[in-house]
Amino acid sequence: MDFTFTALQTEWQLKAREFARDKIAPHVERLETDLAFRHELFQEMAREDFYTFAVTPTEEGMVLAYLLALKEIAKIDAGIAVAMAVTSMVAEAIWRHGNVEQQEHYLPSISEGVCVPASFAVTEKDAGSDVKRIQTSACIDPDNSNYYVLNGEKQYITNADSAGVLLIIARTDFSPSVDHEAHVMSAFLVDRGTAGLTFPKVERKLGLLTANLVSVKFSGCRIDKSRLLGKEGDGLKIALGALDSGRLSVAAQAIGIAEAAYEGAVTYAKQREQFGGPISAQQIIAFKLADMRVKLDAAELLLFKAAWLRTKRSHFTAEAAIAKLFASEAANWIAYEALQIHGGFGYTKDCPAEKYFRDARVTTLYEGTSEIQRLIIAREILSTH
Repeated sequence: MDFTFTALQTEWQLKAREFARDKIAPHVERLETDLAFRHELFQEMAREDFYTFAVTPTEEGMVLAYLLALKEIAKIDAGIAVAMAVTSMVAEAIWRHGNVEQQEHYLPSISEGVCVPASFAVTEKDAGSDVKRIQTSACIDPDNSNYYVLNGEKQYITNADSAGVLLIIARTDFSPSVDHEAHVMSAFLVDRGTAGLTFPKVERKLGLLTANLVSVKFSGCRIDKSRLLGKEGDGLKIALGALDSGRLSVAAQAIGIAEAAYEGAVTYAKQREQFGGPISAQQIIAFKLADMRVKLDAAELLLFKAAWLRTKRSHFTAEAAIAKLFASEAANWIAYEALQIHGGFGYTKDCPAEKYFRDARVTTLYEGTSEIQRLIIAREILSTH
């Protein structure tokens, strides 16, 4: 078993580390409030190929290269990492399920920065973890059968208000006999500026302030039939497949946040003096640091295993859920303890630990809550034993 990264994996890790240090770190506060400036950064990330370099891999190991790069971005700002992850997830869905016209139109637009960020719109008021409860509808236009008409509302959609394209899941069959069945869901690509597409609300939230969380409303929104992704009825399959990959991304983001919190805590514990010496000399602090390191290493190894299985095109649903569950809960614990080590200073905006604490919290919620991950893992166990 070889734990050495390949030259290409190391190259992408270092490239992302340098980009985050030079282009993101000096501007985090401005990126939180200046949407135009944030969009310029998203376009620059496209020009550096951060969104699509692992979507159509030319050699083995690109999945891990992407996760290493994503972790480095998340160490500096997890909100920007979320934009990278969601855009990559949409690009991958188009590559896997799109026809030639869709691939030739959207993938270059994403890689060139024309169509970034991208958004993935599934969640609704009454359809969170239970995606079969989606009520957004896509019906054939009675006046022109070459179009679908979308009606409904999504919520908590990342960067929808600035997205170049939204991948949405909608119901295409509302007959009572097929209520809540998987085959009534379909996936669609909706472009920015489409008539009938609006964004009623941008949420105020705890963390990830460089990623907007938006409500999306479709009111008689007409889209060409060519924007159906895959076939009618493929929507749930596309969504669940994307979520498996997305859980690896969340695990990488969580590890990035946790690693930054851990490194900050180590530095502070060695510098902060109390009772005649650095607080790192106090066993209670040293043991916290030791436990942080154990959780970090374990989270990384679980992520690497899931990434390896995905590379081998093996079934990795359980491993993705395990990696996401452990990494997100470890990140929350590590961020909590890092803030605790910083004491009162950790509770102030001048201390990075405060930001890590806020940004870590959502990792146990999106792409399926911790409770949902446990259900997935249990289901996988029971189906194979």
